[in-house]
Amino acid sequence: MFKIGYILVISVLMSVTTLAQSGLRISGKVRLLQPTEIALKTIEGEALVSASVKSGEEFAMGPLEIEPDVYLICFGETSQPIYLTNTEVTIKGFYDCKHVGNSSLNFTGIEKYHELLKWLPKEQFSQDKTIDPGVKGKLEGNMYSALAYIADMSAYEPNKILLDCMSEEALKTVSGRWLQYRSDSLYHYSIGAPAYDFTFQDASGKKVSLSDFRGKFVLVDFWASWCGPCRHEMKNLLPIYNELKGDDLEFISVSLDSKEANWRKMLEEEKLPWVMLWDEEGFVIGNKPNKIQRAYGFYSIPFIVLIDKEGRLLAKDLRGEKVKEEILKARKNL
Repeated sequence: MFKIGYILVISVLMSVTTLAQSGLRISGKVRLLQPTEIALKTIEGEALVSASVKSGEEFAMGPLEIEPDVYLICFGETSQPIYLTNTEVTIKGFYDCKHVGNSSLNFTGIEKYHELLKWLPKEQFSQDKTIDPGVKGKLEGNMYSALAYIADMSAYEPNKILLDCMSEEALKTVSGRWLQYRSDSLYHYSIGAPAYDFTFQDASGKKVSLSDFRGKFVLVDFWASWCGPCRHEMKNLLPIYNELKGDDLEFISVSLDSKEANWRKMLEEEKLPWVMLWDEEGFVIGNKPNKIQRAYGFYSIPFIVLIDKEGRLLAKDLRGEKVKEEILKARKNL
């Protein structure tokens, strides 16, 4: 997924919407490196309309009656979430399929989206993205759930703020149902919630469960051998483990390699001294993550969590020195 204004350089041009418009119509003229399909899809993946576009040639899709909501405008293999209504939308500019960040597209007819953008979290690239509570009463209908989808916030609290702004009718829309599901899911792995009790095999083939370590603090690192940042983070964990190891603390690394051989090869290379497990389901990229990803709410790796002695989540999305800080804080708070 690419984001308007973050990976693509896209200008939102304000325009007066024509009163006679019936349905959504998307048209324009875009410079391309190669012929590209431009398509409109729902966030559930349903294709609504598409057009094969050649560089510098005009294209048009629609008219199509839609429910105002967040949709995906897809350029080839990349997709952009955008709030659309039944208006005339034009797209002009340049799209670089090889280096998407070099693209520059101008949109008109998306005033509602422009209104929604004002409330996006300022810290877009932070793991602690949140939302301004002042948004309440400033948007309408499912624009709140559209904002949640576009902002892509991983914490329960900001999503719940937006959920509480929505009417029962708005919750019946596609993005409304999405936000309801996401908020319910995030609640289960919010800080203080019981951690999902997984069971995976170790290098000897023995089944090991998280609950086997009840009574200890447990640091769980989800990773894969092909993930460079994961391997780097493991090297950062080693001195922390050596400094803080004790009877009250256990480290567990859960491999999300799709092939057991790749996991075992890494075990031989790194020879790490803590519990090493393998989830044979593997890491899943996209909108349908595997069971452990759904249980802990992560879509990228490495993903590190700290669990208390009673099996509750103490901290998540840990990296570097933050790992040490959270372990020391947990011990101090006993």
